[in-house]
Amino acid sequence: MQSYRQAIVEEVLPQVSKPSRYIGMEWNAIKKDPSVAKVKVGLAFPDTYEIGMSHLGLKILYQILNRRPEFLAERAYAPWVDAEQLLRERRIPLCTMESGYSLADFDLIGFTLQYELSYTTILNMLDLAGIPLRSEERRDGDPFVIAGGPVAFNPEPIAEFIDLFLLGDAEEAILEICDSVLRWKASGGRREALLEAWSKIQGCYVPALHRGETIRKRTAIRLDGIDYGAFPVPFMEIVHDRANIEVMRGCTQGCRFCQAGYLYRPLRERSAEEIMQMTRQAIRGTGYEEVSLASLSIADLTVLPDLVPPMMDELLPEKISLSLPSLRVEALNRFPQVADEIGRVRKTGFTIAPEAGSKRLRKVINKEGFDEEQIFTAVRNAARSGWEAVKFYFMIGLPTETQEDLDEMVRVARESARIARAESARGFGLTVSTSSFVPKPHTPFQWFAMEPMELLKEKQHYLKRKLREANVSYKWHDVESSFLESVFSLGDRSLGKVIHRGYELGCRFDGWSEHLKFDRWMRAFSETGIDPGAIAHRVRGLDEPLPWDHIDIGVSKKFLQREYKKALEVRGTPDCHVAPCSACGEICLPNWPTWAEKVGIKVSSFEFGVSSSKCQVPSLKPETRNPKPETRSDAPAQRIRFVFQKTGDLRFLSHLEVMKALSRALRRAQIPMAYSQGYNPQPKLSFALALPVGVEGWQELADIELSAAMAPEELMTRVNRHLAPELRLLRAWEVPLTAPSLTPSVREAAYHVSLPFNGWGPETRARVGSPMLCDEWLSRSSIPVSVQRKEKIVEVDARPLIIELRTLPQEGDTFRWSLRLKTGQGGSVRPQAIMACLLKDALNGQLDGWETKLRVARTALVLDGVL
Repeated sequence: MQSYRQAIVEEVLPQVSKPSRYIGMEWNAIKKDPSVAKVKVGLAFPDTYEIGMSHLGLKILYQILNRRPEFLAERAYAPWVDAEQLLRERRIPLCTMESGYSLADFDLIGFTLQYELSYTTILNMLDLAGIPLRSEERRDGDPFVIAGGPVAFNPEPIAEFIDLFLLGDAEEAILEICDSVLRWKASGGRREALLEAWSKIQGCYVPALHRGETIRKRTAIRLDGIDYGAFPVPFMEIVHDRANIEVMRGCTQGCRFCQAGYLYRPLRERSAEEIMQMTRQAIRGTGYEEVSLASLSIADLTVLPDLVPPMMDELLPEKISLSLPSLRVEALNRFPQVADEIGRVRKTGFTIAPEAGSKRLRKVINKEGFDEEQIFTAVRNAARSGWEAVKFYFMIGLPTETQEDLDEMVRVARESARIARAESARGFGLTVSTSSFVPKPHTPFQWFAMEPMELLKEKQHYLKRKLREANVSYKWHDVESSFLESVFSLGDRSLGKVIHRGYELGCRFDGWSEHLKFDRWMRAFSETGIDPGAIAHRVRGLDEPLPWDHIDIGVSKKFLQREYKKALEVRGTPDCHVAPCSACGEICLPNWPTWAEKVGIKVSSFEFGVSSSKCQVPSLKPETRNPKPETRSDAPAQRIRFVFQKTGDLRFLSHLEVMKALSRALRRAQIPMAYSQGYNPQPKLSFALALPVGVEGWQELADIELSAAMAPEELMTRVNRHLAPELRLLRAWEVPLTAPSLTPSVREAAYHVSLPFNGWGPETRARVGSPMLCDEWLSRSSIPVSVQRKEKIVEVDARPLIIELRTLPQEGDTFRWSLRLKTGQGGSVRPQAIMACLLKDALNGQLDGWETKLRVARTALVLDGVL
């Protein structure tokens, strides 16, 4: 196996917009010896790093697989368009984050399917790795391509590209899949033998071997054993940049459009004690400044009102905020203390999802618990508690929707804004966001059609105009992408040729509006003879065969048909979490006590909720609360100044990424940091001078203020245990709390610049390496340098900023220079830009990409006064 990591660092990272997407080296990342591993798994996410790293399921599988010494799991994400171009130009295959090995060197490549518009990105990732796209084209020695996630529950549109689909929970099944690989390797069998073995595992669907049998999804009832403090911690800001704690899996609300609510049944809750322990693990192991309790419907967590107050007591001293996504309106009103509690550190914002504007339509979709008075009360309570913004989420194009429903949506939004602004002392912002209804498999609404795009656009224009009149912000989802999502959600295996043709035409990252190429998709449909409108806009008969009928999710088709009819009758179905069983199917586990004992769970440790509902999945009682801990003083007690380095591959971190990495390391090391006051408290951590991306720092300076005094040497020792060698503290000492801040004291910065000249002719080497080059260049009265300012390229005269530039003796095949620049209020120019300008002149304007090979390190900062 060949590692391409060095090639990526040298040839790709200097030229991409966000190099930290590709660095790896995160805290808690696992790097194992591939020569020891017997089964190598590449966990691939078909989107960018910041989206893939936000996905909790991939992190769980990463941990589960790497616990087994014979298994190796590494991660890969879709490269952004700039990185893809460089990879192809330089013939570097798509590699994993940890080792830089090509995905083609792994035994299994496991894709997470979260969104239908990621299909062509999957094909692009396979092609970048040099792996045949279609399953039938792969031979002995090629990796097996497997896929799982919610979108896999209609596997047919991409069945020809996938060797194996894992349907349902993967915690147990992924180990069975890998154990099968172990046995298959030992037997020396052909590819078909492993596919046959997989087809016998519950939840595994092998398209090439399917003969019409029903595939039952896999359900993991036991969700314990995951260390939430051992997940990799990213350097860059990701979409959900926080510790996500899965407190509950499944949902029984029964919203008729919601696929996840049916796929992830039964409802499984964690105890208050377990949630608290997982949260402590996450904070100590990651250093995150925010914790999120993740679930489909957090309000259904039995222990929520008793859990949040003691949790906030523990989070408050370290200024760690708590967010509760998917918090329903009735929960805000029923437990107003929950909103007050989570706002004690910082107010992370609320999203309220009425989904439909009118009471009638909410009953159609089985979300009738959202009474408009409850919405108004929730907004009023949020404004009174200090929140300054709330987001409403609605859908348009829902079955039976009329103009009156849209008018009601506008009225509710307008009245909510009026109420909130009357209650808020500092102003209040209300945002309405809409998406278009997309019928999803395995839901009661799978038989309905999606509305025509023209009608949906008319509704968006109407809402935009009406909400602007009410001074309410409005955001909407692209109708074209919703149309494509509908086609791929509802389609069959014939769509494989469309997906392949779309990929050939350059479609990828279709979930990003700036990259959606709708016209090319229409061309792909036309060239393959498929009418997308006949798929998305057709009403289906209740008894007609559906492409996903062979997939059994545990909720019966008869139940879904009953719910479809009740929607047309404007009748609701109660939540079986608090009401009698609605007889949705076998998934409800009516024989729970017998089953629980069989798998080793003590039934006596559970509290059963509603006795009339045998399908009630129990939750553990919360333990007695610990006494409220003493709140640490916010007043700074000590200020420590330290010197640190940013070297090696971590030179590509931005200034903000370095700040975040150090603050999280300080929290992991349990350093008693002091925090700023106000709405959004931050650690009192300050830096002398921002370090540009791609520039090493050999002796950088920073200050940290502490709420309790400690020896500087102890701080340095403890923090370094939680940092990579490339980002470390070198020295630390105490300075007075009243000492001047660092930034205004910096007067100049010194840099060391190097450039390899392999491949240059003698004449060019002599010209660039001449000691006279710098003197002649600096003799000019003006040196215009192109720099980027707020997404614009402008020319700046760099000459007044250059104190010294001189040529150093060559070191092997490398040119070297010493550069000193002024700092302060007069502006700044990146040292790379200055050196590129010098080289351009020396090479008669023909840089030919040599400027990207410059290696720059800031060696020292010059301050006035005493450090």
